[in-house]
Amino acid sequence: MSPKDADAMKAALIPTMEMKDLAPCDYVLEAATENLEVKRAILRDLENVVRADCLIGFATSAIPRARIAAEALHPERCFVNHPFYPAWRSLPIEVVASGDEKLTARMLEVLRKLGKVPIMIADVPAFAADDIFSNYICEAMRIVEDGIATPAQVDMIVNSAIGGGGPFNVMDLTRGNVLVVHIQELMMEAAGGNPWFAPPALLVKQGSKLWYDPKAPGDPRHTEAQARQVLDRILAVLLGRSFAVAENGVCDPSDLNWLIRMALGFNEGMLDYGHKLGADRVAELCLAYQKAYPNFPVPQCIIQKKLPEYLGDVKIERDGNIGIVRVRRPEVRNALRMRTVQEIKAAMEQLEADPAIEGVIFTSYDGALSGADVNELAAISRREDAEEICRKAYAVQKFIAQMKKPVVAAVDGPVMGGGAEFAMSCHARVTGPNLVLAQPEVNLGIIPGYGATQRLPRLVGFERALELLRTGRTVNAQEACEIGWAYGKPVEDPVRAAKELIREHLAGKVKLAPVDPAPLAVPDRIPKLDIGHRSLLIDAILVDAVKRGVQLPLDEGLLMEAKAFADTKETIDADIGIKNFILNGPRIPAAFMHE
Repeated sequence: MSPKDADAMKAALIPTMEMKDLAPCDYVLEAATENLEVKRAILRDLENVVRADCLIGFATSAIPRARIAAEALHPERCFVNHPFYPAWRSLPIEVVASGDEKLTARMLEVLRKLGKVPIMIADVPAFAADDIFSNYICEAMRIVEDGIATPAQVDMIVNSAIGGGGPFNVMDLTRGNVLVVHIQELMMEAAGGNPWFAPPALLVKQGSKLWYDPKAPGDPRHTEAQARQVLDRILAVLLGRSFAVAENGVCDPSDLNWLIRMALGFNEGMLDYGHKLGADRVAELCLAYQKAYPNFPVPQCIIQKKLPEYLGDVKIERDGNIGIVRVRRPEVRNALRMRTVQEIKAAMEQLEADPAIEGVIFTSYDGALSGADVNELAAISRREDAEEICRKAYAVQKFIAQMKKPVVAAVDGPVMGGGAEFAMSCHARVTGPNLVLAQPEVNLGIIPGYGATQRLPRLVGFERALELLRTGRTVNAQEACEIGWAYGKPVEDPVRAAKELIREHLAGKVKLAPVDPAPLAVPDRIPKLDIGHRSLLIDAILVDAVKRGVQLPLDEGLLMEAKAFADTKETIDADIGIKNFILNGPRIPAAFMHE
């Protein structure tokens, strides 16, 4: 956090030691120690102070909501709101619903406004993430107890293989030893619990003491044999508990996979990791571990080698006869990597085939679609790969455009590059008030490769589109509507407006359709334009692709764009621009060489 942000945050705080000062609050998060009686006592006092419609969250790592709210005056407004370390920055927050749909919807909206990504979970001890995390920590303790490796060695082996910082290091950072003991005791006593969940004696003995002595942290060097033994055991527990949480219905697999990665800091979600290893290897690891620890519960999906399928980057929702496809990558403002693109296709196919669905909304977790994944673009080294990534996107966009059901994009916030291009493949676009729309590819020394050179002129006109493409300038919500990129006027709730627009189409009041694929007439002369610091070479390639492409039917123009995109990827300026963006972000202009 920057000093400026820290000062602003401190200035917004109103500290108090008096419960009565909370009377006007709309939402209160209780974050006392992990003690049921303490939390119940706070809740009793709090309910005597706040209004009956004040939402109350419990920041508990493991105590079920039902236990804390058992004596509540208004249990319907009480929720588990479990954030993760560091709470001020970490995106995910586990939520146990209260049973009241309207209040739960309000609770989720409040958390989103606070910058959190709510993940719905079942009301069980340790919920989802801490079931996995706490058992992972305990396995690390057992490994040390068994004399296989030291804390320093375990941390090095685990962090090098799967990330997460290492279990002992994380315990020291969070001062979490006592909490993990408590979590394990709750899981051991719960339905389905058994002695395997008991906290290791080493952990209990350690108490609140640190694992590392700052003056003598220990030697992390280790043998290959140690690494194999440690990692096999750690993975068995992580995979076994992750797939158990999914199989037991504690958390949706897609949500769980994202939650594990974001909350626990691993390089990838454990469900993804399991699929990468393969069902045979996952079963081998878990069943071998079970031989050593017979009480270790191995889920049926692992035993039967039928790991659950899920969409990792995209969520499908249904609201009556309307389906919603949400890109869910908030940690990168919903940037579209190729996995995301393919999952959008799978989601659209599913909804197109569903007879109960009559219209589809394409949106994201928060309305933002920040563009193609720059790291994927940077990895492209061959011309044929550059063209192929364009063609893959075109195939998905063509499917969307040709869907028999109306597809409306609902966007807000930054909608850049590839995100804007996918929105343009829909039959209409509705925007919120905070839209920041742009095709900024020229700032990276490339041209658009997901269709903007061909769809944007057909939406807003040739000259205006060319100016936007050549300068990469931003367009706000009002201008986006005025130039015809978005429908109607900016609205506070674009998803709701998109639903209304779809219903109007179904009622025959409006007619929604994809971009007209017919060729466009172009002027004989291209107006002069100041493109600032941007590459003259890339600008020439861009202008040629737009001018020649739009005079062809859309599909042919897109193929011309793909070739032009590949042309730019072979330039020195593309290398300069992409590296500059990765190193410095979008605010520092690249120093192009125009070659």
